Amino acid sequence: MSQKTGREETITCRVVRRRLPALLTAKDARVVPIRQVLSVTERAATERHLQTCGHCAMEYRLLSLSRAAMDAAAAPEPITPDEDFFKAVRARIHRGEASIERADESWATALFVTARQLIPAMALLLLLIISATFLWRSAPQKDNRALESRNALPRLYDGPAPSTDDALDSLMAVEEKKNGK
Repeated sequence: MSQKTGREETITCRVVRRRLPALLTAKDARVVPIRQVLSVTERAATERHLQTCGHCAMEYRLLSLSRAAMDAAAAPEPITPDEDFFKAVRARIHRGEASIERADESWATALFVTARQLIPAMALLLLLIISATFLWRSAPQKDNRALESRNALPRLYDGPAPSTDDALDSLMAVEEKKNGK
């Protein structure tokens, strides 16, 4: 995965992503498990890659920010914001009208993006419905006369087969006899 060119080692984004937690932990001076310790050359190659690759650098910043947020949440002392934070919040509140218009634009953009993502799913669903309709229509229709001529009772004798009404009459007679009527 890593190629050596001269004295410098160039590595891929996949290798750097695997090394990011170890690099972040080493910079925080915490105890690092032995399998995650980076050598000096690995650390230098990873840092060099972070300077040249914007995507990996952004992942590293996000990882470091999330680690800082987790550390701040786990801190035993309470966190108190400074006065600049409150000034920024007040300024944002005063700009409320402009931010509402941007919220509408972002809502429309989100709707458009969602619709673009749903179009393939809706097309697949339509295709399934159409194919199910064609399969249902092309299935052989059973003739009702053929079903009526079939008798549910097996042939017990050589005479004409009893009809469905004859079978029902026989069953009702048995029930009346059991009930004593």
